[in-house]
Amino acid sequence: MSGTGPRWGRRALVLTAILAASYGLAVLVARPHVPDPATNPYTGKRGASLAKSAGLLIRYRRGAEVRALNPQTLLRAGDVLDFKVRADGPTYLEVRFKDGASPPQTIFPAGGATTPAVNAGDTLPVTPVVGPGSGKVVVTAIFSDAPQAVGTAVGPDSRPITAVISKE
Repeated sequence: MSGTGPRWGRRALVLTAILAASYGLAVLVARPHVPDPATNPYTGKRGASLAKSAGLLIRYRRGAEVRALNPQTLLRAGDVLDFKVRADGPTYLEVRFKDGASPPQTIFPAGGATTPAVNAGDTLPVTPVVGPGSGKVVVTAIFSDAPQAVGTAVGPDSRPITAVISKE
């Protein structure tokens, strides 16, 4: 009987060490990670589908022809753009438009002080016309989960999406 005492004591000590190491590892792994907004910008609602992430479907109309805009598209003076909202749910939106050397302007909402709520599939009530001259057309859509002041700098709670389209 005297030989079994130290062996059980040693086993209990090893078991305690293993349990303490397991607990320490669990605390390290289970600790929630809080991202730094400076290095990890806003990426949308938690759990949102990337396939339906916020964006704009941009189409252009040239005469009677209507086509979806793609990266190889060259716009011409007189082309009319229209925008359809892509999102996985209601969101707030501001759209800025810059044509060539002209200064950028907010085209949606027209005259509003705060960003309005839009839903997936909504067609925006604005149809800017591409002006003459060379350069690029820049469309920036700023999505957010809450209303924002129109025309302000993009904040950490917003997600800007920018399309740069070349002109002939």
